[in-house]
Amino acid sequence: MNEGDSLSVSVVVCTYNRKNFLKDCLNSIQETDFLKSQYEIIVVDGGSNDGTDALVRQLPGIRFVVERRFGLAYARNRGADLAKGTIVAYTDDDCIVDRHWLKHLVFALQQFPSIAAVGGPVCPIHPEAIPKRILVKAALGLFDEGDNMKLTKGIITSNAAFRKEIFQRARFDDTLGASRRGKLVLCGEDVDFCNSLTDFKLRILYTPSAKVYHQVQAKRLRVPYIIKHAVHNGITWTRMNLKKRSRVWAIRYSVGQLVQYGLRVPFDTSFTSCYNLVYGMSAFFVSLTGLDRLFP
Repeated sequence: MNEGDSLSVSVVVCTYNRKNFLKDCLNSIQETDFLKSQYEIIVVDGGSNDGTDALVRQLPGIRFVVERRFGLAYARNRGADLAKGTIVAYTDDDCIVDRHWLKHLVFALQQFPSIAAVGGPVCPIHPEAIPKRILVKAALGLFDEGDNMKLTKGIITSNAAFRKEIFQRARFDDTLGASRRGKLVLCGEDVDFCNSLTDFKLRILYTPSAKVYHQVQAKRLRVPYIIKHAVHNGITWTRMNLKKRSRVWAIRYSVGQLVQYGLRVPFDTSFTSCYNLVYGMSAFFVSLTGLDRLFP
């Protein structure tokens, strides 16, 4: 981009009580090779009490706002509402963006006017620290669709950019991206958002060049956390699909998933197959019993 270009970017980072991670994230964004006059950084804080506000206010040129309604969906929508740019890019507070990250995201949207959103891979900063037997991308916040640029059905918001005008048609669902403070209950608001875009016949692009690196926390490498994540993912899947489909459909589909995942377990020694089995059991049980209604 040149100095005279009208296209600009608002980078939104949502955070809650992760000051040390956030500092590294913001530093990496400020060190990108993108023209500083062409982007802004917005930090949406969920009411942290660890000194996050003091940290951010020490850093020049960053807009800081507190969103009292707890949940990533509220924070992401708030960031989009505040954005001055024609592109809204997201990354997470525990991520480090590649130096060329913004340039590749914006380039993709410039080159392909029919594309509404673009995202790239999310890789671990220290892959050697993750035992292969428990490498479950969904639970560890990782994402990778290969080495080729292509159209895709979904991207994740730790590495994504959207044309701002699409927020007039689609919003992150706050009933999905909500949780009890400090405890994951429902997630998948980014998956649901991408589903909304495809429902509107809008295209999503995956570009392997726009890279983000995730600082995987130690707690995510523990089996109990991965199992809990699978259970909550099953609940989320049910809530997401019941927005458009009947409970009978959800039960039938979850049974098919459960059978499919169960048959894979004896032939797949990775923990991913176990994760998928627990996820399938959760989705079936919640669909059958209607326990999804207990969640706000």
